[in-house]
Amino acid sequence: MSKPKRKTRGFEEPFIQIVRTGEKIELAENPVLLVGFPGPGLVGVISTGRVIEAMDMKLIAAIRSPLIPPVTPFLGGEMRLPLRICASKDGKFIAAISEVALPLETIFFVANKILDWAAKQGVRKVVCLEGVAVKRRDKRPMVFGAAEPHLLRNLEKHEIPKVQKGLVAGIAGALLNECLIRKLEGYCLLVPALGNAPDPEAAASIVTTLNRFLNLDVSIQSLIQNQSVIKAQLNPLVEQSRREERQAEEHGFRPIPFYV
Repeated sequence: MSKPKRKTRGFEEPFIQIVRTGEKIELAENPVLLVGFPGPGLVGVISTGRVIEAMDMKLIAAIRSPLIPPVTPFLGGEMRLPLRICASKDGKFIAAISEVALPLETIFFVANKILDWAAKQGVRKVVCLEGVAVKRRDKRPMVFGAAEPHLLRNLEKHEIPKVQKGLVAGIAGALLNECLIRKLEGYCLLVPALGNAPDPEAAASIVTTLNRFLNLDVSIQSLIQNQSVIKAQLNPLVEQSRREERQAEEHGFRPIPFYV
């Protein structure tokens, strides 16, 4: 029997679960949560995936819901969960990554479920990795940051210029809104990215900045050297993301430009 929907302030909350799976890792007292979901240039997916690979993070949980597209990613012939949560072996970092584009009506609920779960793990800092769609960009595009006013000094300390004006959409926007409400430290690292194809170079810029911001040592070499392979693997996800963007526009969503 399926779990009934819960009424929440006049609307029905859909069935979404975060279930333990994979390895059991003891998390640190206040682990940092990284989030990478489909967006312009698939920057969030590529950069978060690179961090997971470089740090040899292990799968610890998965997100399940009948509203999530029934898609199973394959890499090298191996199946993997489309929406999954991984943790570093020392338990200091958690990464939530999706290799499917979420339907518009699902985003708010998934964001809330992620932060409900993260709060139980002691997370106080959330870092979203995102691309900003552009038609042209520099060879190594500059990364910008957004956060609450009292947190901007943490970006400045690591030489990350702030976004002057703009809008963060999708799952990152929903997560950052909830961070404001829940008094969590919410940051977004943004980079200009080519919106019509996977952009490993833009993702490399994000990883380089993330290394400074969180004192990591994640190599970007594979992102630079294997661009054609990465693009071939992720092109189907770009098409799916476009479909979801078109649906969002049909619902009246029109993103405004970023000013940096």
